[in-house]
Amino acid sequence: MEYKVTLNNKEYGLPIIEIKSGLSIAVFDMLSSEKLSEDACIALYDKLKASNVDLSSVDTVISAETKGVILAYWFAKKLDCNMVILRKEQKIYHKEVTKGAVNTYTTKDEHFLHLDNNQIPKLEGKNVLIMDDVVSTGSSLVAIESILSQVGANIVGKAFVFAEGDAAKRDDIVFAEALPLL
Repeated sequence: MEYKVTLNNKEYGLPIIEIKSGLSIAVFDMLSSEKLSEDACIALYDKLKASNVDLSSVDTVISAETKGVILAYWFAKKLDCNMVILRKEQKIYHKEVTKGAVNTYTTKDEHFLHLDNNQIPKLEGKNVLIMDDVVSTGSSLVAIESILSQVGANIVGKAFVFAEGDAAKRDDIVFAEALPLL
C-alpha cells in the first residue's frame, strides 16, 4: 500500500509502514531515488521562495544526518552559503561537541544530535535556515533549535519537505506537503 504525494508536479508513492500498533506513517526516504530527492528539493525551494523567509539573508543551512544531508547540500549550493550537518553520534575526531536531545517516532530511545564545535564559526551570529526531510513530533527541531541557541545563531527559517500529522498546523515552519498519520 502506498500514499500518493506530489513534489515538483510529479507524483510519488510512499510506502505505508506500521510503526506501532494502530499507527502507520507514509515513509519518505530521500535516499531511495535521485529524482525523488531533486524533486523534493525543488518543491521545498518553491515553497520557501513564496514564504516570508528571506533566502538572500541565509549564511548557513543546517540539518541532521542522514537524509538531511541531501537538503543541506542542495540548498547550500543553490543559496551559495555554508552548510552544517549535525551528527547522530559523536565521532572520535569530534573532540568537543554541543548536543541537543531527540525523541522521535522512528527511534527506540532518546538520542542526541551532535554539533562538532569546529563548525561553530559557521553558526555563531549567522543567519541560519534549519532544514530536514520530515517534521512530525518536532523533537529533532527542538534539538536543533537548542544547539543553535547554545552557539548564538539567528534562525531565519525552518523548512521541511513534509509536515506530518499535527506538524502541518504549525505556523512557524515552511513545508512542501503535508503527510497524515495513518
